[in-house]
Amino acid sequence: MPLDISAGLRSPGDSFPFRQEVTLEPQQVMGDTITFKGPVVLEGQFCVTDRVLHLWGDLTATAQGHCANCLEPASYPVRVAFSEVFFPVGQQPREESDQPDDLDRFAYDGQEADLHPMALTLAVLELPIRMLCKPDCDGPLGELRKKLTQHADQEDMLTAHPFSALRQLLNKDQEV
Repeated sequence: MPLDISAGLRSPGDSFPFRQEVTLEPQQVMGDTITFKGPVVLEGQFCVTDRVLHLWGDLTATAQGHCANCLEPASYPVRVAFSEVFFPVGQQPREESDQPDDLDRFAYDGQEADLHPMALTLAVLELPIRMLCKPDCDGPLGELRKKLTQHADQEDMLTAHPFSALRQLLNKDQEV
């Protein structure tokens, strides 16, 4: 459902609170399918100046995917502060603009602004590169790695210790 900005168009420069819920479709991120549990919530303020819509506030959501280590289900709380600018359709900056950020701005049409593209962009960019089911997850190889490390440590103590040769001499002297 688009955000009604008619009050901002009638009263330029005045700010108005808003709360908008946006449903995002599953996204492929780094080979994993990320879904957003429940709607993504955008809360904040907006104002219109010179027919340019300014929005600022917070986005909150819960992303669900798979743990990068053990492949168990994992969730990640997404919370990001935003400050975005929307231009009226047809009045977006030209491609030859000297401001690189001008090409990344969003558009609104008439008295409504579709916040879906902004919510999708903000939510996906805030995701971690690797999602974990718990902060210290080692995955299925973690236990194997621990056992191998313990076993290697015990063997190393017998053979690779710098004074292991002296230990062998001490044992030989005791036997004689």
